[in-house]
Amino acid sequence: MSQAEKAALWTELKNKGVQFERHYREYTTETLRQALNALNERLAAAAPVQPVPMPVAEPPRNPPPPREQPGFTLPETVANRPKEPDTVAGVRQNTRDDDEPIRVDEDGLIWYQDEVRKPAFPKPRGRRVLKYMDTGVKEATVSNGQYTETFEVAGDEQRMSEVKITLPAYQVGIYKDPRYPFKIHVYNDKRGFDLDDVHEFYGAPDLVPTEVKRDYVSNDLVYDIRTTIRAINTEYRERVLKQGAARP
Repeated sequence: MSQAEKAALWTELKNKGVQFERHYREYTTETLRQALNALNERLAAAAPVQPVPMPVAEPPRNPPPPREQPGFTLPETVANRPKEPDTVAGVRQNTRDDDEPIRVDEDGLIWYQDEVRKPAFPKPRGRRVLKYMDTGVKEATVSNGQYTETFEVAGDEQRMSEVKITLPAYQVGIYKDPRYPFKIHVYNDKRGFDLDDVHEFYGAPDLVPTEVKRDYVSNDLVYDIRTTIRAINTEYRERVLKQGAARP
């Protein structure tokens, strides 16, 4: 469960206001744990000390809500976020990194993108609204004796404008199962291993064995799970047999 622990540590640090200088995958679980321990020590020294009541026994999947101290709000970590998946496609496109998990479900699956299936009947899509300050345009003229050019440059106005972007009707789910070394793409019960994860495992796309088949999960190009696992197991057995044959 190292990946689940790393995801929970990363999200808790982020919710506490930590600004990371590097990408998620460049940090180790131990580094994040040490950073969180140091941050908690500083917060504990600054926060007022209050007795913590013993929680009422609850089922482990429904822990009691954390109690808030005056002036300090306990963050929401990946582990205790609601388990319900997103129901609108595209709502997290610009709010997270690709390798940043969004939740861990009750089965221990680490989700990076929830599966949202295309509805059986037409219904309104979600819309992203981007607001920006519009300065308008003004003309600037440059003369060079023989010719005169006119340019449009930023103006002096200050008015609020917005752009509305229609979100997709569906999206492929992406999750990590601790039993497998690669992320899994899923849509409509069809699954495949993440293309980039398999390339990284073998070192390059050209080094992936030819018996590993490519496939599509919706519009995502993936590697077939069955042939990928079979190729890895075959290579492992061959190496074990070679090592055994080399022993005196």
